[in-house]
Amino acid sequence: MNELFKQKLVTLKEFQDKYPTSHVGGSIGLFLRGINLLRDLSKSDLDITIDEMDIESEKSVLKTYEETSDNNDFDLNIKKVLPDGHYVKIDIRICPEPSFDVIEFEGVSYNVSKYRDIIFWKQKYAKKEVIKHRDDLETIKTGVRPLTAVQADDLPF
Repeated sequence: MNELFKQKLVTLKEFQDKYPTSHVGGSIGLFLRGINLLRDLSKSDLDITIDEMDIESEKSVLKTYEETSDNNDFDLNIKKVLPDGHYVKIDIRICPEPSFDVIEFEGVSYNVSKYRDIIFWKQKYAKKEVIKHRDDLETIKTGVRPLTAVQADDLPF
C-alpha cells in the first residue's frame, strides 16, 4: 500500500469522525471489504454517502476542504490538499441509503457501504461504458483483471 493510498484512508477516517453516519463505497469500500480489484487504488476517489440530516449544510464540509467541480452524479465534490501537493478527492452523495457495516482494517474502524449497494453503483457506471467499473466487475467475478486495450497514442513508436 503506497503513501498516497494511506493518506486516503487517513482522510476517510477524519471525515467519518466528523460525520459518524457517513459511509464509503466505491473501489475503496470494496477494498475495505477485502476485495482486491487488482489495480492501483491510490488514484481512486473517496465515494461517500451521508444522510442530509447528519450534515448541517454543504458549507460545513467546505470549511476544511476545497470545493471542486466534476461531471458526475454526486451532490458535492471536494478535495483535501495534502502537504506534498497531492490531494484526496471526495465525491459526496447526500441521501439516506441503507445501513452500513463497520469494518476494521489495520486496527481502524471504517463505515463501509453495504456490498450490494457498492455493486449497484459499479453496475450503473459499467452500463455507461466506464471501463474501470466494467473491469472491476469482471475482476470480482473471475479473479482476473481484464487487459486494457492499448490506445494508438500509448504505443512507444
